[in-house]
Amino acid sequence: MKKIKQTFAALGLGLLLVFAYTPDTHAQVVEEGDITAGGGLTLTTGAGFSGEFGISVNGFYSITDEIRAGAEFNLFFGDFAPTVFNIDGHYIFKNEDGLVLYGLAGLGYWSWSWDGPWGSVSASTTGLNLGAGLEYDLGDFLLFAEPKLNTIGGTPLNVSGGLRMRF
Repeated sequence: MKKIKQTFAALGLGLLLVFAYTPDTHAQVVEEGDITAGGGLTLTTGAGFSGEFGISVNGFYSITDEIRAGAEFNLFFGDFAPTVFNIDGHYIFKNEDGLVLYGLAGLGYWSWSWDGPWGSVSASTTGLNLGAGLEYDLGDFLLFAEPKLNTIGGTPLNVSGGLRMRF
């Protein structure tokens, strides 16, 4: 638990430092036709997972100024070591002043395995994703943070953060 608190404290400090940088404050951040891709760190809780950390890789295409779609792959490290593939859509509520706020919905596919003293167990399931996120404009990069609920058994909460690059 101490490591989790330290990690979130470090992320919070990093966000404060980044917000000190002010880009062009009136331009739209995301526009139709934009392609972004990136990655970062993610934490999952629930469904038997005791706060496992992992890495996330994602990419999105802006269909309109308000709607974009994309995919994400998460690989977690821990006792259960789940892997997750998500297909999500974002609806953008705010897209100015260097900040993007969005809601998200999508589908997720989870698979995991566990090696115990009496053998190994593996399973997979699908579920709905519901969440929100924000991005902060850093020029060619977007700093993002995203909490997401996954409606699989135990309804885990994923919290992700990292950088996306514009193409």
